[in-house]
Amino acid sequence: MKLARLVFVTGKGGTGKSTVSAALALGLARGYDVTLADLDQKLSAARLLGVELNGSGPARASSRLEVMALDSRRELEAFLERIVPLKAISRRMLRSRTFGYVSAALPGLDAFLMLERLRLMAGESARQGRYLVVDAPASGNALEMLSVARGVKGIAPLGTLNRLASEVESFLADPARFCVLLTVTPEEMAIREAIETAVHLREKLGISSIGAVLNGAVPPLFDAAELAALSAIEEHARLALRRDALARHTANAREQLAAGGVQVVELPMLFRPALGKAELRSLGLRLAEGFTRHT
Repeated sequence: MKLARLVFVTGKGGTGKSTVSAALALGLARGYDVTLADLDQKLSAARLLGVELNGSGPARASSRLEVMALDSRRELEAFLERIVPLKAISRRMLRSRTFGYVSAALPGLDAFLMLERLRLMAGESARQGRYLVVDAPASGNALEMLSVARGVKGIAPLGTLNRLASEVESFLADPARFCVLLTVTPEEMAIREAIETAVHLREKLGISSIGAVLNGAVPPLFDAAELAALSAIEEHARLALRRDALARHTANAREQLAAGGVQVVELPMLFRPALGKAELRSLGLRLAEGFTRHT
C-alpha cells in the first residue's frame, strides 16, 4: 500500500492510535515536510510530541513537522466566510437562532465540513510535496464521519453542498490523496473490529487504500523444548508461557489481517511504561519504511 498525501489514522480505543499518528509523522518528517492534524479533543498526539496547542494556529515539533488542532466550530465559521463574503454578515448568521435550527436539522454538518477542510488541506499538501497525518476519532466515530458526504447529498440534492459532497466522495476514493491506517493490537476484539472497519470502508464507502498497524507485536522467544525445560521453574515458566501466548496472539492477528486483504506493518511491544521522542522516532521509521510513498 502506498501512503496517500493524507493518512487518516483510526482504530479501536486503546490500540495506540495517537501514538501511531505521532510516530508516523516523525518518521515521514525525516524526508518530507509533514503536518500532523489532531482531531482528538484530548490532543494526545500533540502531547506525545511535546507540543502545546493553544488555539492560535500550528506549532512546530521540528523543522519539518508542524502540529495543529482542527475544531468543528472553527471549520463552520470558515465555511460560512467562504460562501458569505462579508464577515459581518457571516458572523451574524452564526449567532442567529435560525442558523442554530438549520444546523440542528442537518446532522453531520460539522463532520462534513471537517472532511471538506481535510480535502482542501490534502490538495495543498500535494502541491507542496508534503504529507498530512490525521489523528482521527476512534473507528466507530470515524466511520460515521467518513459516511456523512452520502447523507449530505441526500439532504441537498442540488447546490453547493451537493457539489462539495461529490468532491469529498471522489477524494476519499482516490488512493493518491486519501488512505486509512487502522491501528490494532493482538487481541481478538481489536482484530475483529479492524477487519469489520476495513470491509465497511471498502464496500460501503469506496475507500480502497487501507493498511493496518499491528501495535505491540511480540515475536516468539522460546521453542517447545525451551518451554518444557522451564516448566520445572515455576515463576520463570509462568513468564515464559505468558510471553509465548503474546507471540501466538501476534501471529494470529497477522494471519487474520492478511486474510482480510489488509497490508500490515508491525510495531514491536517495547516493554516500557512510557514512550519518549527517541522511541517514537524508532517506531516512525518502521512505519515510514513499511509503507511505500508517493513521490
